[in-house]
Amino acid sequence: MKKTLLSSMIIILMGLLGACSSNTSDKASLPEQSASENETATPVAIEVPDTLGKTYDAAEVMPEFPGGTKALLSFIAENLKYPQKAIDEQTEGRVIVQFVIDKTGKVSSPEVIRGVTSELDQAALDIVSALPDWKPGEQDGQKVNVKYTLPVVFKLK
Repeated sequence: MKKTLLSSMIIILMGLLGACSSNTSDKASLPEQSASENETATPVAIEVPDTLGKTYDAAEVMPEFPGGTKALLSFIAENLKYPQKAIDEQTEGRVIVQFVIDKTGKVSSPEVIRGVTSELDQAALDIVSALPDWKPGEQDGQKVNVKYTLPVVFKLK
């Protein structure tokens, strides 16, 4: 019984292999075209995607604030304006702001992705909008737009 089953399986496998490797002439053939001497080649425009206009979540070389992270934190500490209403109401918290450092190093498209209050959110957007130009990020040796996320912490003393 085992021998019969084994030989049946071998025969089936050989049949399948033969069917897979056989040359079939069922393929559709394209009509042959020949260029006459009067025909000229027509240039074709090939659309190349603009990868430089793309915004990256991360790049090989990330954007850098002039002077580094310490300078960024100092800039925020020196220039952040705590809203009076938030002071009066003793409001503290962390506002997460996402923005783009474009390929020229400018800050653009700031938006609050996690806020506290409208006053603190606006103060965080204001400080991010006031940031000076950065060293832009790079991908494959080209300057590119890169998303950057920054927590802005509001803490009363």
